[in-house]
Amino acid sequence: MSIKELLFSFEGRIGRKTFWMWNVVYYMFIAGFIVGISTLFPNMAHLLLPIFLLIILVPDLAITAKRWHDRDKSSWWLLLNIPLLVGRMAAPIGDPSLATEAGVIDMLSSIAALACGAYILFECGLMKGTSGPNKYGQPPQ
Repeated sequence: MSIKELLFSFEGRIGRKTFWMWNVVYYMFIAGFIVGISTLFPNMAHLLLPIFLLIILVPDLAITAKRWHDRDKSSWWLLLNIPLLVGRMAAPIGDPSLATEAGVIDMLSSIAALACGAYILFECGLMKGTSGPNKYGQPPQ
């Protein structure tokens, strides 16, 4: 599978190793971007982070879709990412005055994000894919 197919195609299957390698790189990119943008443009960091997250959203969803496929599950399971995406987009960085006191809605959305993230981690990160071919293709190499 080429890099282009890996990052931009929602077809096929990948194994746990590829999924974990992607997530390490993904979160390193995010951490590096936050450090860099907070240093260079501290007053604009809260605006630039969501833009950056939108740019890397498609590759993240494509990788996760392929992992769901390896588990013989539909890409519809990507809907579990919604609470995670909302949380990432809403998280203020740089300017502490942007943070608000956590209310009931914030607390419930955080719990939903934690539950969805834990399930995605369990299914995609820890569970073995289906043996042999499935409706999404041949097993990853």
